[in-house]
Amino acid sequence: FVGLQHTRMQVIDKSAGHLTNFEVASLLQRQVRERRAAERKMPLPGARRSVSGSCRSLQDVEVITEQATGYLDKAACAAQSREGIARFVEALQRFQLTRAEELMLINSRPRSLVELHLIVEECEERMQEEEMQELLSLCAVLDSPVGEAAAS
Repeated sequence: FVGLQHTRMQVIDKSAGHLTNFEVASLLQRQVRERRAAERKMPLPGARRSVSGSCRSLQDVEVITEQATGYLDKAACAAQSREGIARFVEALQRFQLTRAEELMLINSRPRSLVELHLIVEECEERMQEEEMQELLSLCAVLDSPVGEAAAS
């Protein structure tokens, strides 16, 4: 303990931990590929290993990952792309939304004014009806790879 300095932990960017469903799906897919590659390098690939503590944990991770990717494959993020999301976020700048609101718009893709009001706090005070309709149109464009260019 001699010579160790005690440092305070600080939050540098409190929104750095927010991920879109697209980012989560990409991360899970990458981890699955890495685990499969590591498994192929092991002797007897695919062989059932003993259900010890660490192996049981890996099996649990596999089940959870499979369930999460199954859900995300059917969610909105399956039709999204990194570039489309970047263009969408850029188009959102003029609406002055919070990071959390942008994230919810990306993940939820509201289709009606009611859904938009649930996502954007004080929506009526912050936007005119035309702006709300335009925002809904932008959300619809986020879904289609063909329509992504319209968001820019």
